[in-house]
Amino acid sequence: MKQKVLLVDDEEFFRRLVANGFEREGYAVLQADNGIDGLRIAEQEKPDLVVLDLVMPGLLGFEVCKSLRENPAFSNTPIIVMSAKAYKPDIDKALELGADAYIVKPIELEELMQLVKEQMQKRKVGP
Repeated sequence: MKQKVLLVDDEEFFRRLVANGFEREGYAVLQADNGIDGLRIAEQEKPDLVVLDLVMPGLLGFEVCKSLRENPAFSNTPIIVMSAKAYKPDIDKALELGADAYIVKPIELEELMQLVKEQMQKRKVGP
């Protein structure tokens, strides 16, 4: 059974690009274009990893990250924040709210895939 990744990002082109990278690596990809749908899909599908943008309509990525971390079902789910915001206070806040890693857009897919593998290993997700 494929591991599930939830991508929550309001930029459709970027989301598709990253989704294609995950699919090539053998992951099943779930997508949401806003924080509210992201939380709903996470609750329903229980992804093995969440990749989250910060600035989105509805709920900000900070709020989504905090909500996921407050839910015991996601205590071992790696959360990677991917944002164009390279402002240190935003990075610190995301990490304080429970993100495992923060990566600044634009990203290299190889770099993201390596980070995903590291974070899933740290959290002991999958094989």
